[in-house]
Amino acid sequence: MKIIKDKIFLIYIYEIMFKSKYKFKFILLLIILLTYYCIILFISKFRIWHYYLKRVKYLKKYHVIYNESNLKTLQDKINWLIIHDSNELKSKCADKILLHEYSKKKLGKDICNQILKIYNNTREIQLNELPDKFVLKTNHGSGFNIIVNNKTKFDYINAKKNLNKWLNLDFGRIFMEFHYSFIKRKIFAEEFIGDDLKNYKFMCYKGKPKYVYLSIKENNKKYRNFYDMEWNFLNFHCLSKPHPTRNFSKPKFFGLMKRYASILSNDFIFVRVDFYELENEIRLGELTFTPMGSFFYCKNKSHEIELGKEIKINQKLDEKNLK
Repeated sequence: MKIIKDKIFLIYIYEIMFKSKYKFKFILLLIILLTYYCIILFISKFRIWHYYLKRVKYLKKYHVIYNESNLKTLQDKINWLIIHDSNELKSKCADKILLHEYSKKKLGKDICNQILKIYNNTREIQLNELPDKFVLKTNHGSGFNIIVNNKTKFDYINAKKNLNKWLNLDFGRIFMEFHYSFIKRKIFAEEFIGDDLKNYKFMCYKGKPKYVYLSIKENNKKYRNFYDMEWNFLNFHCLSKPHPTRNFSKPKFFGLMKRYASILSNDFIFVRVDFYELENEIRLGELTFTPMGSFFYCKNKSHEIELGKEIKINQKLDEKNLK
């Protein structure tokens, strides 16, 4: 049946092109479409579109023209990396499903939260297959998650609307974090490990963890405490205020987190490696290449410069990273 339909379609095209009075219009339209396709292909290959989109966003955010000849702050350098360093491994590690494979390859074991089920769309979700507590996420962006504390009280209709909306979003294009655009979008159910857990986020520079900040949520307020690799408090007011209680004890598995962060970040010029510490183990949260959408602001600009100092910008990146 399909072959018959294909033949009919080809005959129809032939009639228009060679026998119809509209054949010249059709050929003109075909030329226009092919030209458009070639332009899009050219733009995509050389990332010209990405190049200018990031600059527009930077100008809108900071009211200053982005200047590649004077890169000093963390956000300046991350923006440069977004435009010029687009290797495929970034997309794989930003994919919250494929990250499990990367963890296993680099560490010899998967230390991410357990995936319960993977779905291509919301129609495949069967709640009776899931435990009373779980988390639903999409794999291609940030903030696309739904925590289910009690399955019997779960508003699945509203959750389904959100999941469908997220699946239809090209997160990379909208937020100009382009490595997300190459992820094949899926939904997955993940094990529930707790509410408002402390999150340890290591700022890593080519395999070298240099800073870590503790992200805490308390009374609907977010706090971030920065520390060096000896767990000395750093008075950085970045992203939000530090927690009033600054003497948080060093996490039990801090040394192991540092070692894992070093191994997991070794393939990248810059990446943030996130961990959760449970009672007897640590879990890998995610690898983030564009923290805060690449606009990592601090109250004191000298701290933005300090955080970006370790990123060594190479104006002649390997060709494979530019494809």
